[in-house]
Amino acid sequence: MHDDGILNILGPVMIGPSSSHTAGALRLARLAREVFGRQPDQAEIGLHGSFARTGQGHGTHLALVAGLLGMSADDARIPRAMALAPEAGLRVAIKDLDLGGDAHPNTAVFLLRSADRPEMRIVGSSLGGGRVRVSEINGFEAGIDGNLDTMVVAHADWPGVVARLASAMALYELNIAGMHVSRKGKGGEALTVIELDQPCPDALCAAIAGSPQIKWSARVARLDPPGGAE
Repeated sequence: MHDDGILNILGPVMIGPSSSHTAGALRLARLAREVFGRQPDQAEIGLHGSFARTGQGHGTHLALVAGLLGMSADDARIPRAMALAPEAGLRVAIKDLDLGGDAHPNTAVFLLRSADRPEMRIVGSSLGGGRVRVSEINGFEAGIDGNLDTMVVAHADWPGVVARLASAMALYELNIAGMHVSRKGKGGEALTVIELDQPCPDALCAAIAGSPQIKWSARVARLDPPGGAE
């Protein structure tokens, strides 16, 4: 497709023929990048359902790569995202997959890798109107939509860890808008997602990351509000 045709789909506000396949796809990849904590060196993206069937025509592949590169929905470079990825140090492979009938039809599975951190598996869906949701991180339930500043903390499932996280937020006068804890088994590893009305300060994020009970943590900045309509 000629670049002008791609621009008609993707920009400048990236509404396109389907906001879920273009603006939503970019926003979902941006959210995955935030959870990972940086631009990955390698990304394998599996597309399910409608994403797999119509993604090429709707510019979904371009949008996903652009999001991993940190672009916004009106970035003029989006049509060149595939070519820009290697220049930015990002290798991407995209394939179709079947997650079964229970999965949302606009679902992507991200396997993100970098030399300085473990592989991360992130599952998310584009819900329409530019709205997205990360439902799973490394097998844990997540429920992150990018509408609020969020802390994602993987930690030991020990008594008092979640309470200390909440107390630390209170010490910095951060208001918790929502909290969700997921674990795979008693005494193992758990994942806590904390939605905040304000961004987590650098000092607090560093203190959380340095705690001996913490496996890893990520500060997920609030994304730009979704635009367009399905």
